[in-house]
Amino acid sequence: MSIKVEQALISPRYLAGPGDPSWVTAALHEGSGWSHGHDPLMPRVILTSPDQKTLLRLEPDLNEPWWHLSHRDGRTGSVWNASFGGATPVELIAAVTDAVTDPDYHARKAADPYQPLRRAEWDAVPNGEFRSPDGRVRGERFNFSGSRNWRVTASLDEDDPVWKAWFDSATPPAVVAAFMQALADPEPVRRSHEQTIGLSRRRITLHWQEWPAESVARALPERIGRLAARRASAPPPAPPVLPPAPRRTR
Repeated sequence: MSIKVEQALISPRYLAGPGDPSWVTAALHEGSGWSHGHDPLMPRVILTSPDQKTLLRLEPDLNEPWWHLSHRDGRTGSVWNASFGGATPVELIAAVTDAVTDPDYHARKAADPYQPLRRAEWDAVPNGEFRSPDGRVRGERFNFSGSRNWRVTASLDEDDPVWKAWFDSATPPAVVAAFMQALADPEPVRRSHEQTIGLSRRRITLHWQEWPAESVARALPERIGRLAARRASAPPPAPPVLPPAPRRTR
């Protein structure tokens, strides 16, 4: 007889609580080949992409975002940053990291960040503001030092924010679009009993379902396996183009 465990199906997903950080961190390390630093005296995780250009830092802080994603390409000069509050559902952050590690990432840079919102019938206006149908999520593009950055806030009430996400103006549209796609997805997310503690039941719909314990335990390994297979099937990176050798003159 198979053992069953209860899982909560919660919607809207943006108020479902943070979930398990390993959905992001283990997937990057084991599925996408990111290396990690280890400091046993610090409650933080630092992961670096194989090409050393992108870094994810998870560091609990009461007054600051917990998740920081940054990209620095010394060859092209491109630089961008994103951050997420501690209560941001890991499914939303994973959508961003999955986009960054996608072998087709560079081919999708022209993605429209507003398209997933329009498809989900969210309110979006030309100046960059948008709002979920229930009014619990608001987004804006605001000017900061001459740049138009993205800010997304999920709230229980007008003055009761749950989490905030921020993308600077240089963040590739494909990265922002991946976040918006996950944000507006109507599919509920699963949480364990422990992960529902402290959630406000006023703004969410929660249904308990029994699942085979084996199925629940396999969810993360299967995710890691899909990412590893995607990485293995990617063509090898093109070798760097060397400048032509100088012509010899007599």
